[in-house]
Amino acid sequence: MGLGEMYMDKNDLKNKILGVFYGVAIGDAMGMPTTFMSREQIKAKYGKVTNFLEAPMEGSVHSKLVLGEYTDDTELTYMVADSIISRRHVDPEDMAIRLVRWADDNDIMNTTLIGPSTRSAIKDLKSGIPYSVTGKNGTTNGCAMKISPVGIFDAFSDNEQTVKDVINACLCTHNTALAISGAAAISFAVKNAVSDEKNLHAVYEASLEGADMGAKSMGNPEKSISSRIKEAVDIANSNNTFDSFLDNLYNFILKPQWALTEDSVPAAISIFLYSKGNFRDSILLACNLGADSDTIGGMVGAVAGSYAGFDKIPDEWISTIDKSAKRDIMELGGKFLDAIQL
Repeated sequence: MGLGEMYMDKNDLKNKILGVFYGVAIGDAMGMPTTFMSREQIKAKYGKVTNFLEAPMEGSVHSKLVLGEYTDDTELTYMVADSIISRRHVDPEDMAIRLVRWADDNDIMNTTLIGPSTRSAIKDLKSGIPYSVTGKNGTTNGCAMKISPVGIFDAFSDNEQTVKDVINACLCTHNTALAISGAAAISFAVKNAVSDEKNLHAVYEASLEGADMGAKSMGNPEKSISSRIKEAVDIANSNNTFDSFLDNLYNFILKPQWALTEDSVPAAISIFLYSKGNFRDSILLACNLGADSDTIGGMVGAVAGSYAGFDKIPDEWISTIDKSAKRDIMELGGKFLDAIQL
């Protein structure tokens, strides 16, 4: 069961849900134009990003998107939410069916929008390979980027159930120790932040616990996500200025032109802590970082949105997302709230 097992004011809970759903979209859309740019390229072209930007047109993976438009990161997050709304639990088969339907409806295989693990999984699913094995090689960050609805759904469930739900949500695309560890870190961070304790250290500790439990459940990856999170957070704790923090965090990233779980998840947690949970500050840090900034921004938006809540998100940012969104996000939040209450 999800949140129905724990009493929580319905308005407070909806505030958290909408914080996540809008947070992911805002972080994704604002990070979209700087995706796979270096810190130096961002500073040279924009100085400092302070708001939504048009997508770059020079061969970018997002060159056809418009100002304020979110990417597959948000669409797949909403897909996970839709599946939970429909099934009232985390159903791996339903996730696989919805993924193929989404790919077909959006002609996604003929675009540059999706990552390598998700692309491979969709191809295999469409060829009839069972969803239980299509994610066996998926190690990139596409699992962590879409997992935040599980963190909300399991906010008051035991941690073992949350790990099971993370695995089921990611089974068809990212069924590896590395990906599950990273996704569990984000899910546990959101899960903790949904509470009203406003304890930054507790969110950080939850991300480490999630990373370790997710890794252990899958046999442990070669790279430790929790160790990488600790390294990234050390950077947050040792840099006082906006630029020095981001420069050092960018240098921490192993492969800035890739979508590695072991880069994106630690960067997101580091940014959240450096911003002290402030939603606006965390999003601006993410989109000025570069590397896989739309995905990092979406993860940061999920954690910061669940921590701060919808009412702390700037109104003008909500308005921008609503203008370009492909669906009614407020309605989605309401349906999710109904689905996880007894």
